[in-house]
Amino acid sequence: MRSLILSGLAAAIPVAVLALIPVPARADAIECQIPFSFVVRGKTLPPGRYRFSDESQALLVRGYSNGAVVLTNRLESRTENEAKAVFEKDGDEYILKETWMGEGVGRELLRPRTDRERRTQGELVTVPAL
Repeated sequence: MRSLILSGLAAAIPVAVLALIPVPARADAIECQIPFSFVVRGKTLPPGRYRFSDESQALLVRGYSNGAVVLTNRLESRTENEAKAVFEKDGDEYILKETWMGEGVGRELLRPRTDRERRTQGELVTVPAL
């Protein structure tokens, strides 16, 4: 009986030690207060607080009463560690370009080929996560 208890403790101790080691968690969602109207996949969303959720190959953009879903490519960077939303400003129009969830992981929105061919990159505007 005593050996059974000792073997159980021997198995439980490494698990308990691993549970105590802090592991930085990457957010699967960020929230940003967007001060301007912006375009996501052809849909214009009004200024407001938005939640950007990383869902496999899609990005869900949800506001109080509006939202959009868009296909994305995964981004990885050793220098982009801040959670934020990145917009491309083209004249008076802001277009969601990327979201960064923190710890070097982000999403780049896919654009139609015709949009990429005709558009030259405008000014980039960054909105930090709350």
